[in-house]
Amino acid sequence: MLFLSSLFFRRLFFIFGFVFFSFSLGAVPVFRIVVDPGHGGIAKDPKAQHGDKYDSVTQTYLETYKQGTEHGNITERKVVLDLAKEVHRILKLTETDAGWKEFEGYLQLFSKKTDYTRVTFESKLTRESSFDEDPTSDDPNATYRLYDFPDQKTGVRRKGRLSKINEQKPHLVLSLHLNPASKGQTGGMGAVLTPGYKTFSQIKKISEKKKSQNSFLNGPWSDWLVFQSGWSKLENAMADTWIYLHGYWSKKNGKEADVSKFEGYRQNMISWRYADEPNWEKQIGKPGPYATTHEDFSETGKFWEREKGKKEEWRREGGKEGFGGDNHYVTKELMRFVQYGLPVQLKEKNSPYPELGPIQKPYISTYSLPTYTNALCAFIEIGYVNRSRDMKYLTQNKKETAISLAVGIYSLFVGLDVKKNVNLPYNPKGKKVNWERYETYFDDVL
Repeated sequence: MLFLSSLFFRRLFFIFGFVFFSFSLGAVPVFRIVVDPGHGGIAKDPKAQHGDKYDSVTQTYLETYKQGTEHGNITERKVVLDLAKEVHRILKLTETDAGWKEFEGYLQLFSKKTDYTRVTFESKLTRESSFDEDPTSDDPNATYRLYDFPDQKTGVRRKGRLSKINEQKPHLVLSLHLNPASKGQTGGMGAVLTPGYKTFSQIKKISEKKKSQNSFLNGPWSDWLVFQSGWSKLENAMADTWIYLHGYWSKKNGKEADVSKFEGYRQNMISWRYADEPNWEKQIGKPGPYATTHEDFSETGKFWEREKGKKEEWRREGGKEGFGGDNHYVTKELMRFVQYGLPVQLKEKNSPYPELGPIQKPYISTYSLPTYTNALCAFIEIGYVNRSRDMKYLTQNKKETAISLAVGIYSLFVGLDVKKNVNLPYNPKGKKVNWERYETYFDDVL
């Protein structure tokens, strides 16, 4: 009885603290947001000097830096940076009384209410520039790498973008990207998702012939991204599962590692509490978490305890959208706010409705950002770089797009009674996330 009472009051403290202590200044709740405009660096040779994903085992970069997409003189890095700066500016309005009044005006465009819960958003940008602003730099990717890396002059380990994001202990990360549209692709926007341990474990069992392929083919994650041409969606999913578990690609049959394709042990490439202790490299190839076969693999250590935990399941599995957890909900809800907010705002200005492309199916793979942060991750491919209507609303209607995202972020934390518009294809749900159940998880990332 004493134990139950103690547990009850401990949880009550976490919930109470979420609203009034942990994230508040005075009586106003404070929420930490990281706005992440994707990319920023340059795909430049030699990879050994300018790459990303530095691996302490081979002591080299495993990937050429992913520069992002371009079309003519339009670059992903500039479009998403300009939009991210505007979102950041609007979120920071909540820090002052005068700014809050302006922010309330934006809320009123979406809601019939006149009284709104005051909050403060502590917003941080992951970058404020791109490589082309300093073209003579000896290390033009130093500011933009995703993973930790050694300083070119001193050899001292420097923090990459993932580590810097975790350093902020955010509740929410908004990561903005663009895609190139293939022939016949109408444009629009889509969520970028990574499943949780539960799904990867299921795919592992399929590759071991311990589970039917139908459990994947008939499940919510079946529309996996095909990144290896000529392989089925399931074969791509099995390869991603090998990367997630072992750090290596699998061969096409999904039964064994392709040791010529090493993607690294990513959980140890960033600075956070779930990295293994020094000298973990000595375990490579032995039975355990660094085995190179499914048979010898076991999920032990801090990272795998995290992966199997309930909070990661909430972030990445199930949830309001049916799959993808809270990550899917926050991403799709923000897209719904953009789809709703642009026509509403431009109608108020007597401007023509922007012709928006639809919300596409999610892009599913073993992505780094949704996996290696504790924050809820709204990872959005927010437009297609070679579709003029997408570029129009992201550039000419940048402010209205940013307002829609900022109001959507507010709704995720507080909830919002959105005015229904039956003439629009998407209406936001206006439901807040159950943040309280995460307790101190966002702080515990370091």
